Order: sequence, then structure tokens, then C-alpha cells
Amino acid sequence: MRSRGSGARRRRPRWWAVAIGLVLSATAVALVVRPSLVQTSAPGTSAPKLVTFGGGPAPQFALPGLGDASATLSLTQLRGRPVLVNFWASWCVDCRKEAPLLEAAYRHDGGRVAFVGVDTNDTRSAALSFLHQFGVTYSSVYDPHGTAATAYGLFGLPTTVFVSPEGRILERNVGALTSGSLTRGIALLLRSARRPSPARRHAPLRP
Repeated sequence: MRSRGSGARRRRPRWWAVAIGLVLSATAVALVVRPSLVQTSAPGTSAPKLVTFGGGPAPQFALPGLGDASATLSLTQLRGRPVLVNFWASWCVDCRKEAPLLEAAYRHDGGRVAFVGVDTNDTRSAALSFLHQFGVTYSSVYDPHGTAATAYGLFGLPTTVFVSPEGRILERNVGALTSGSLTRGIALLLRSARRPSPARRHAPLRP
């Protein structure tokens, strides 16, 4: 005759299987719900990935200014100019690494390229503190729910998208920009511009 204890021991692995399945399911859901937390570089490295898109159209967006919510900036307004779109957040460690590089490049460029920072999944107060800390002066817009990031199919921050004057994606840099990758991206934008002119520089939204 089999004892009750032996039967319980046989049934126990089934409960462990159920528990493991629930943990795996929860992990998968977390990755879908919070894509901005996914690592943007290979484990153990800080090297960003430069991805060529082959000229696909850049998704349009129209977002309120980070410092002035009454002002709106859209990608359509920048049509005819090469555009660097940088998706970032104040809680993003790699965004802090690249912020000084972006600001320096913006000041050095002289208005040939339009720089737009898209604050993503963030609070306005924390984002404004970030801008002041790093002295960011180019246009910054606020996207608290990450709608633009979703439209661009992003899976991590920071990500920088290089858009031609015709509104087509040239390349996307996933992860923190380096001096070299930023220089190459801007050179690509300038080559895509037919007649780059500093006179066409748009007034940045106030941080």
C-alpha cells in the first residue's frame, strides 16, 4: 500500500513547474511593458550599435516643448533640413554620458543640422534639471508616455535617429553616442542636405 506522503512527493514537481512558468511569463510581460529598460549595448561593453535603415520614412511627431508646454515642435516643421533626433531620459545613465557631446556638436555645427531632444518616459521636473545640469540649449520636447519612441520602434535609451531633409531615416544609433559615431552621423546628414544653410536655423524651444 502506498502512503499519502509518497503521493505528495510525486505531485510536488507539478507545482514547481507552475511557479516557474508564472515567473517566466511575468518576465516576458515586464520586457514588453517597459522596453526603455532593455540594455542598449552588448553585455560588458559600452559600444553603441549603428543601424542603417535604408531610407525608410521617419515617423512624424508633434510634441510640446519641455520648458514651454504651450509651444509645439513637429518633425514636419523641420522638413527641408537634416535633423538629429535624440531620444533620452533623465534616469538614463548613458544619456548623461552623451549629453555634453551633443551640446558641443550643436554649438559647433552652426545651424546646418536641426537638433531635437525627445524626453521619453520621464517627469518634466527631472528632465528640466537634466537640461540645466548639462547646459542643453537645443530644442527639447516632452513625451511622457513614449508615443514617439514607440512609433520609431525603439527598445532602449538613448537612441539617436538621423533624418534626411526629405524626412527619411538614414541611420539609427542605439546606445550612447561617442565622438566618432556622432561625427559620422552629422557628416551623413550634411551629405544628404542639398543646400545646407545656417540662415535656415530654427529658433530652439526654450529649455
